Amino acid sequence: MFKSRNADELYRHLNLLGNNLVLSVTQFESMVQDWDQRRVHMQAIQASELEGDRLLRDLRDYLKDTFFVPGDRAAVYAVTNELDDIVDRALKISDYMLLYKVDVPPQAFGELAAILKQCASRLQRALTLLPERKRRAEVNQLCLEVVDLQGAADDIHHRGLTELFDHPQDLIALLKWKDLYDWVEDAVDHANHVAYRLIALNGALH
Repeated sequence: MFKSRNADELYRHLNLLGNNLVLSVTQFESMVQDWDQRRVHMQAIQASELEGDRLLRDLRDYLKDTFFVPGDRAAVYAVTNELDDIVDRALKISDYMLLYKVDVPPQAFGELAAILKQCASRLQRALTLLPERKRRAEVNQLCLEVVDLQGAADDIHHRGLTELFDHPQDLIALLKWKDLYDWVEDAVDHANHVAYRLIALNGALH
């Protein structure tokens, strides 16, 4: 049965998901930069992924039980699913870095991790501002900055792969790092998807 709930509850759910995204991606970047402590950071990333799943279930329960939802219900689902996808990818990449037993990550890989963190930070800020009608333009600007960062990530990804192939260690190591570079770029691409979906949701809000 549908319940009558304050619209602020939706924004609270979105803000919690945004905070968890930043936490997860920050731990991922810390793992890349502080490789000696990688297993400690990995545990934190695993905890963030579990928390993200819980938060997403709470949001879906809210949407299922609530008659009135600000904006477009399908757009909310799309934004939150993509947010969860980024957290899932941070965990996947971290897991495979340990599974592959790679050495200290290359500089370009660290730069990609930093780009992903910047994307997450802007998305979280945009989600925080979403309830404020007078700041809708600021929300869109933050999302467009994510789009710009995705372009920068493409350049870093290409440079990182070029360095791999120009100075190969061995074939197996090269293939491992190619996978990892591709997956981080994919995570940034998903942040880009969130940005565009968030712009659409922002325009649909009442």
